[in-house]
Amino acid sequence: MGHRHEERTPLRLTTLVWGVDGHGHVFMEQVQTLDISSRGARLKGLQHPVSVGSVLGVQNGDNQGRFRVVWIGEAGSAREGQIGLHCIQIGRSAKKSLLYVDDQEHELDRRRSLLEAFGYRVHTTLRGQQALEALESIPVDATILDHPLLDLDTVAMIECIKALQPQARVILLSAFPATIPERALELSDAFVHKGENHSRLTTTIEQLVGPGNNLKWPITRCLQRYAVSVPVAVNVLRSGINTRIHGRSTDLSEGGGAIEIDAGELVPGEIISVEFSLPTATKPLHMYCTVRHRKENRYGVEFVTIDPEQRQSILDLCQVLVPMDQPQ
Repeated sequence: MGHRHEERTPLRLTTLVWGVDGHGHVFMEQVQTLDISSRGARLKGLQHPVSVGSVLGVQNGDNQGRFRVVWIGEAGSAREGQIGLHCIQIGRSAKKSLLYVDDQEHELDRRRSLLEAFGYRVHTTLRGQQALEALESIPVDATILDHPLLDLDTVAMIECIKALQPQARVILLSAFPATIPERALELSDAFVHKGENHSRLTTTIEQLVGPGNNLKWPITRCLQRYAVSVPVAVNVLRSGINTRIHGRSTDLSEGGGAIEIDAGELVPGEIISVEFSLPTATKPLHMYCTVRHRKENRYGVEFVTIDPEQRQSILDLCQVLVPMDQPQ
């Protein structure tokens, strides 16, 4: 091992480590640190085989980062059972906090999943009075307020929010903009029509309070993909109009997949819903996804919502398939 430029502090912590082992299997297990620094760490107790150069995810409490394995203790040596890591990217889950108030529960659930997928911590209530009670004890960076509310006047609601948490931004969200009082628009920081593309809401929030996390991590694929070709129906809502696009999957994992479409296009970053059938599922799978990247007519998507039954259907199919050596 070369000269160490930074002193390490002896510290024993139980730490969560995940990655892909030498056999190509995804793993997650708890290990213990021996010493740490801001640039690296020394661990012991990792049971899965890894090689020098492997990249591992490491998390302790709310802190997490990506580390490269730089050395592995040789059998019979004083370092047997230990690995040395060098930090290649570190982040904190210091999430921005949002309060979303909407008396329509299905709208509440859908947008909560969207905002959580973008890294925000989301608190929700169905009534304005419940929101005000929450604001007395929960600090938030922004409040997303549906108009009209069933129990409180919009102007009065915004005035109470400003009184309780002056630093919090207020975003009005409504399908009836003509009914919003002028005073409510003056008091709020932004307005988003409910019929607009979901990316408008996330873009507005980012402009007002910043991204959900302090650091946006690059997309890294840690789940093995499998060649699965099935028809896929894609639904995307733009400017209040639902567009249905047909295509086929080219690969699939429990975390997402790739879709090829013949006509139309998708935009990286937008939220879509997909529907497809698998032989291991008793009913069609319907899930919301984020479009992560595009290459010609092929799009990589990541599942935003997936329940245990849907996940198991995908796992049941993939376990009888040969993994793709080089996912595309």
